[in-house]
Amino acid sequence: MGQTWDAAIKDQLRRVDELMEESIASSQPELTEICRHILDSGGKRLRPGVCILAFLASGGEDPSKIIRTATAFELIHSATLLHDDINDDSELRRGQLTAHRRFTVPKAIIAGDFLFVQGFRLGGTLDEEVVNAIADACNAMAEGEFIQSDHERRSETSMEVYRRIIEGKTAKPIAAGARVGAYLAGADSPMIEAMGGYGLNIGLAFQIADDILDIEGDESRTGKVSGIDIYEGKPTLPIIMAMRDDDAGPRVQEIFALKHKSDADVAEALDLIRSTDVLELCREHAREFVHEAKEYLEGVPPSRFRDSLTALADYVLERKL
Repeated sequence: MGQTWDAAIKDQLRRVDELMEESIASSQPELTEICRHILDSGGKRLRPGVCILAFLASGGEDPSKIIRTATAFELIHSATLLHDDINDDSELRRGQLTAHRRFTVPKAIIAGDFLFVQGFRLGGTLDEEVVNAIADACNAMAEGEFIQSDHERRSETSMEVYRRIIEGKTAKPIAAGARVGAYLAGADSPMIEAMGGYGLNIGLAFQIADDILDIEGDESRTGKVSGIDIYEGKPTLPIIMAMRDDDAGPRVQEIFALKHKSDADVAEALDLIRSTDVLELCREHAREFVHEAKEYLEGVPPSRFRDSLTALADYVLERKL
């Protein structure tokens, strides 16, 4: 395998980490500790990575211009992780106890609000176009969560509804980061639109891959219990498709609709889903989105940063955690 997708921007991502650390400094040590707890469990910094790569691939020359914005997007994303874990009463995130379980729900809520404010503090120093993009991303995340909440345990949830959920929760925020990156690079409208299209499709593929991992992921690597989406009644692509399977569908629907599920119920649903061809069909959907993302890059001038965006698209499909 060649270089990893983030090899070309390791210095910039390190600066993002440093700026996040500066941003969570508080006179209340425990507040800083809670924020650091969620930042340390946040994964590979894909969102700021897309933002930075879009800036550099679009001709941006001074990376310091994009660091604040990339950091703002990651702080806001981290805030949503805190609040998501509270809403779902999740026990683990990437193998460690969730913040609300470790520090109490009220303190975790406060920490999430603090991260939101710090994210907007960074993003708010830029021009109106950037501030609006960050605000729109936040709106999309809230709307996606709202739609998902309305469809919990509803076996009739459609593919169209699922698309609206993941566009709001995952894809539109990533697209916003990519668009802002191109905008701050001084790119023209077609380039900004291309980066936005790339980001949207990467986000859709990323979320489908994440949903697949919930069904077949290695718990020791993903850091979360398999089947948590079934347990919580969240309509994901594998679950929706499995509920329409002629053989497995009726029982999967029955389990999914249960308000209180046992471990045995979840294990049975997982076995039923794995017995179908649903996961391969889901992977095909993800591959289609990745292919479309790469098509948006065709008009981007060749560079190692465009190559990194292509590598990131492949990573989204191949990741195991």
